[in-house]
Amino acid sequence: MHKSQHSNAQELHIASLVVHVMPQSLDFVGCELLMIGSAQVHGSHPDGKLVVTLDGPSAEAILDQVSQIRLVEGVLNVSLVYQHAESQLFLNEGVSHD
Repeated sequence: MHKSQHSNAQELHIASLVVHVMPQSLDFVGCELLMIGSAQVHGSHPDGKLVVTLDGPSAEAILDQVSQIRLVEGVLNVSLVYQHAESQLFLNEGVSHD
């Protein structure tokens, strides 16, 4: 795909994160994250870790959400674990079950 075609293609970016928080802020931060963009909390550990996924139309959208997460009171660090981008065209294609 040429660069001009790629920049015009609609994409879906997906990222997974570990959000390190003060243990006493675990519940508060978990609730606050649900109000940020597409953030979903998939798990937590009492030591102060949350497993979070984000999605958006661009890497910039993901980074904006990460920046918002960093500003939540009680958040100590945000670690990117995985990031993937896929063209919306490919996501809308049918899958054969041969």
